[in-house]
Amino acid sequence: MPFGVQTLNLAGSAARFGGGAARFVGWSVLVLGLAMALGIGLLLQTLFPGGFAGLAIGLPIAIASLFFGIAAIVGGGKLHQSGVKKRRAAELQTIQALAAHHKGVVTAADAARALDMDETRADALLTELARDPKQGVCLDLDDDGRLLYLFGGEELNPRWRIAEQPLTTDKEHAEAEAEAELEPLERQRR
Repeated sequence: MPFGVQTLNLAGSAARFGGGAARFVGWSVLVLGLAMALGIGLLLQTLFPGGFAGLAIGLPIAIASLFFGIAAIVGGGKLHQSGVKKRRAAELQTIQALAAHHKGVVTAADAARALDMDETRADALLTELARDPKQGVCLDLDDDGRLLYLFGGEELNPRWRIAEQPLTTDKEHAEAEAEAELEPLERQRR
């Protein structure tokens, strides 16, 4: 169904916009409320110099402004983050659908076209997926030297995985890792 899939450019946009608006309102309430509390407090204090009228009126206004302003800023930030997460989930869903369509092989250029973003951002997103072992994304190079992202788990192609920690320099350890990595390929060849 053409209208059954979530539109990528709309994913999470309402939450991101609403979060930004809530933060703007929160900062406005905070700044204007504190300025109004200070102004009213100083005006009443000058009109009634011997009493506490300025403090009695200005302090509750300042406390209410702080409470509602900070609540709107924090709530807007959380709403914005939920919109960003929804957008991210839609991008991942699009990449997985693209991988299914291309039989598990995706390039950064393919992902950039599908996600309507520049190739550098798409490559960073695919690299992040390759770093997560749960995603089952491996790397390979084609004959022209382009980087291919292979979806379908390590059993599909256990050649490369991007490591988060730096590679070890211990030669024996590196040789043992290489042998362990090549062992499944040797079994497949037999």
